[in-house]
Order: sequence, then structure tokens, then C-alpha cells
Amino acid sequence: MPLSHLGQQVRLDEIDLNILKLLAQDAKLSFNEMGDTVGLTAPAVHGRVRKMEKAGVIKRYGVELDYARIGLPVTAFVRIRTGRMGTKEAGELFSVFPEIEECHSVAGEDDLILKTRTSTPMELQQLLDKLRMEGLSERSVSIFVLQTIFERSRL
Repeated sequence: MPLSHLGQQVRLDEIDLNILKLLAQDAKLSFNEMGDTVGLTAPAVHGRVRKMEKAGVIKRYGVELDYARIGLPVTAFVRIRTGRMGTKEAGELFSVFPEIEECHSVAGEDDLILKTRTSTPMELQQLLDKLRMEGLSERSVSIFVLQTIFERSRL
């Protein structure tokens, strides 16, 4: 399956895709465990993973957190109109705020959509006030998540 990465075609076969699915389910799997599942040796799996890392297919590894248990129970999506500032510039400036988990440039009446995680709704209000005072947001609309049914990485 050819995938595009920075203008380059990255060729992935069925084994590569199966390795990616395994890593998406559990990034702590050993190369031996993955090899047993996909029918390769551990060194062969390691080589394929390194190749996908170098090609930018695998960007990073992570963990799935229970945000309520670590004091961040409030998830909200915030629609932002940046005004005169470009979306790329604003997005780079938003990256310094730890409350902002994701930032996406979008088409339509808004410029960006942010995914935020805070301890309280008031903490989100304080973040939005900072963004407005620093000229990063001309207008915002917040959408609070009541319950997360599921989250996943798609492959």
C-alpha cells in the first residue's frame, strides 16, 4: 500500500500494516511477540519498524491515559477564528499551552479547532482569555465533551 510522506511514496506491504496495527493496539509489544504474530523473526520486525520510523510513518509512541484520574476531566473542542494571524503561525504559538492537546486547521467559518483538556471549565475560560489577550483568538466557541464513547487511532 503506497502512502505519501512529504511528497515521497512509502510502500507498505501487508506485514508492515499488521505490525502497525499491533503497535497501535499495544506499543509495548516486544519484537518477538510481533514476530510471532506476523510470521517474522524479531530482527526482521525490528528492521521494518526502524524503516517505518525513518520514513516518518511512525512518528511517536504513546500511552492511553485516563484523564479524569490524573486531574484533567474536562475535555472541550474549541473553534477559533484567528483574525489577521495565519493558521500555521497561530498553531505554532498555541503549541506552548499545555492545555491544548490538538490543533487542526479547518475549512469553513472557523480557522482552527483545538482539543483541550483542563481540570475545570474555569481553567478553560482562563486559557481562552489568555489566547484573546495575546491576540491569538479573535473569536472562539467551546464545545464541552459530556462523555467519550471511544477514541482510537485509525489504521
